[in-house]
Amino acid sequence: MQTSPHSPWNVCHLQLAELGLLPEGEADPLLVAEKLSQLAIAANDADKLAAAQSPWHAVGNPAAALEHLGDLLRTRPDMRVTGRIVSILEPSLRRDAIVGVIVDPATALAAAAAASSSGSSPSPPAAAAAAALASGVYHGCLFLVPLDPRLPQGVLTPAVVAELPEALRDEAFAVDVTSRTFVACRITDWPASSPLPLVEVRQSLGPSGDIDAGTAALLTAEGVKDQDFPLEVYACLPKVPWSMPPAEVATRADFTSWRIFSIDPITARDLDDALSIQPLPGGRWRMGVHIADVAAFVKPNTPLDDEAQIRGTSVYLVQKVIPMLPRLLCEQLCSLQPGDLRFAFSIVWEMGHDGHIYKEWAGRSIINSCAKLAYPMVQQIIEGCFDPNRWQTQLYNGATWEQVIFDSLALHGIASHLRAARFANGSLRLNNTKLHFALDTGGNPVSASPYVQSEANHLVEEFMLLANMRVAAKIAWAFPKHALLRRHPPPSDRKLAEFKAAAEALGVSVDVSTAAALQRSLTALSKACRDQATQEVMTLLATKPMLLAQYFCTNEAPDPATWRHYALATDLYTHFTSPIRRYPDVIVHRLLQAALDLSKQLQEPDNADLVTAPMAEHAELPASAPPADTATAATTAAANASDAVPDASSSSAGSLAAEAAASQRLDAKARSGPSSSTADSDTLWEQAEADDAVAAPREAASEALLKQHQLPDVITMAKIAKHSNETKLSARMVSDGSLRLYLCIMLKQAPKVSWAVVTSVGGDKFFTVYLPEFGCEARMYLNLMGVPLAGSWDGTSQTLTISTGHLAAQQPAGFAANGDVVDNPMTTDAEQQLTQQQEEQQQVQRQEMLLNSPKFNLKIWLECLPNGVLNPSHIPCAELPSQVQQFSRIPVVVGTYLNKITCHPEDVSPKLWVPCGAQAQQVETIANQAATAQMHPSVMAYENLIED
Repeated sequence: MQTSPHSPWNVCHLQLAELGLLPEGEADPLLVAEKLSQLAIAANDADKLAAAQSPWHAVGNPAAALEHLGDLLRTRPDMRVTGRIVSILEPSLRRDAIVGVIVDPATALAAAAAASSSGSSPSPPAAAAAAALASGVYHGCLFLVPLDPRLPQGVLTPAVVAELPEALRDEAFAVDVTSRTFVACRITDWPASSPLPLVEVRQSLGPSGDIDAGTAALLTAEGVKDQDFPLEVYACLPKVPWSMPPAEVATRADFTSWRIFSIDPITARDLDDALSIQPLPGGRWRMGVHIADVAAFVKPNTPLDDEAQIRGTSVYLVQKVIPMLPRLLCEQLCSLQPGDLRFAFSIVWEMGHDGHIYKEWAGRSIINSCAKLAYPMVQQIIEGCFDPNRWQTQLYNGATWEQVIFDSLALHGIASHLRAARFANGSLRLNNTKLHFALDTGGNPVSASPYVQSEANHLVEEFMLLANMRVAAKIAWAFPKHALLRRHPPPSDRKLAEFKAAAEALGVSVDVSTAAALQRSLTALSKACRDQATQEVMTLLATKPMLLAQYFCTNEAPDPATWRHYALATDLYTHFTSPIRRYPDVIVHRLLQAALDLSKQLQEPDNADLVTAPMAEHAELPASAPPADTATAATTAAANASDAVPDASSSSAGSLAAEAAASQRLDAKARSGPSSSTADSDTLWEQAEADDAVAAPREAASEALLKQHQLPDVITMAKIAKHSNETKLSARMVSDGSLRLYLCIMLKQAPKVSWAVVTSVGGDKFFTVYLPEFGCEARMYLNLMGVPLAGSWDGTSQTLTISTGHLAAQQPAGFAANGDVVDNPMTTDAEQQLTQQQEEQQQVQRQEMLLNSPKFNLKIWLECLPNGVLNPSHIPCAELPSQVQQFSRIPVVVGTYLNKITCHPEDVSPKLWVPCGAQAQQVETIANQAATAQMHPSVMAYENLIED
């Protein structure tokens, strides 16, 4: 086994050198290699010279290789690890679902050559394939060009081609096409002698450019199941009409008399969670989080459980939801619909107005929600402008709007204190723009707007986060090797350095040492820069270094220090609150019930008196905490946070609160070491000794309960965690792809003038911009703007000056610079000349309309738009010459980039909004129609939890 340090990755090399983060002398492996090379040259020793210049370092075994790579990464953070593939240990599932279009070999290889690094030679596989084509190896073959450019092209052998429908074969050789057929293929073989794999077609998905076909392509490429559930799964469902079994009812706490309600997006049908709050004597509150008890219906080791595990998560697209569970469960029997008795898993706290927890109870329950509230409704309640007559929301169980409004405000008051304490303790929040679409009756996108997170969202978020943290502590205490938790590793140091440099360009010094320091820096940035768009750019740059959170089994990570969640700044975290749409939550529900059974066997108090204590007759609403970004709030929250988790003595040792205290304090002891106070140290070690005293009987009881509840062993649990990470990532890719597809379709029909903020510029060829209105980044090349532009780069001031350039001299034969037809003296046959000129003219016209073509013509494109371009804000054109720096605001017209091979909308394409002769008509009729047409909101639901 060998590793290589010689991988140029100098994006932030100078920045790191200035910060003193790069090694010097003998500590730098590259300097050492250079010194050894010079010594070998001086000694005229060819063997030593070859060894010194070799990029490979022999290390012997995998453990040594990882250690060596770790040393290299620590000493040279400006470089990226590289390697070479020597063997495939586990075939990727993507081999069975490569989505693309079928074309002739010459077209495919031309596309591969164009996709190679600009100005460089083609990649080795592309070059080898081109050589094979020239030798006639691919005679009678067709090629698959994948939608994902990271995947290799595939070869359909003559035998496979013969089985294709005639229409697909004809389409492969067609030149003048505006749409191609998406197909799903699988790799059948990849001979060692072949630069490309062999593929066969599994199914046709529909025409490119179509929403349905584009959605099918997204789902197929990510391996998301969109088929109906198998019959054996439906056989596991309860018969309807369904009623609660009396034996099950007898084992549950009865909360049907409590005033409980859910708060969700307007379009939500799978209601996972609900909240309740009741005043208690002494100014305290009984706060309840009630989660749908999916595990009551999804029994272990059944076809229903197996299918839910395979799917892993519900998948949210703009126009629909692909559920993890059959709709009978996710929209009816499990969903906490108002007015219906439902099984729940509840966590109840006795809380102070500041979020301090005094007691805690957890267990299975029966609830009857009194209302399904929506975020906009609760936000209006918080703002004091709620009018129930404007909402078609029915109340149940005798609840009144006066009561619901009081409860909502009480919840908001406590949640604001929890939020302030969380940020004071080091939590990090990065809000990236997500779009919300309005669709017409045909399901086509008409308009898009950013989805705004409000205080109502934060209200629900805080209680869900708190429940997840408390459950994590409980199951980690009960099953230290079997718990299914969620961790978030620290971000990339290299990308954090890039963010730091960008912030300093705004004149703001940032601290990226911890999540808390980063959050403080972002708050300072927002105060220093009042421009909302620039703030969004900084948030985007701060997000890029972040790694993905991951599910894991605690047996995989023996060191609890690696369990920490960076963004939430907590040692223990899991997912408990969304079992209808996430399979890991179902496992965590089973673990929690087993943990509660363990506490009962160990005869630990369960705080049952908390759920039966009488309510206070009168109560005053808790005052809201100051905004979390103020110094006062931080100071107050820090003081409150010190008491946020009580001593084990202040509540039952068997409660979730006690386990949270023990787990977090012991971990704090391990991190703080001798610096801890004497009192804290004594308390910690007394708790540790108490834990040791019951460790043996608890471990034996734990193993028995794991089997009793049919929970998986540690190996299977690790596999479930790995699969859940994969399905969650696939669902995220599909959701993001769906948003991009709808945005591209909308902008293709109605391009729009908007403002863009420059995120990076480093030369005279291109620069990168962020489009705040659409929440995405795009790269803008000067030679693809559709008007003649010239760029002049000043490296000292990091400024690109854009001015009017000269029309490109390269034009197709038979055309003048203005596109007019000219005589061709080499042609003698007049009819042939005319036909050829007409074909070439049509080709030029097509190129002039393609936003990604070097022949793109902005003026002609604008004039040919059926409805002109939308400019409702009346954004003026850019004045040339114009200077562009990081964070500059520039006017752009945003259209859609079509892939020339697949003919599918691939991404948004902004062009500099400049005068270009006869200005295209700017109409607002489409925008007006969008405001008056019959529309409905998209069903895309955004996660409340910040790390999702």
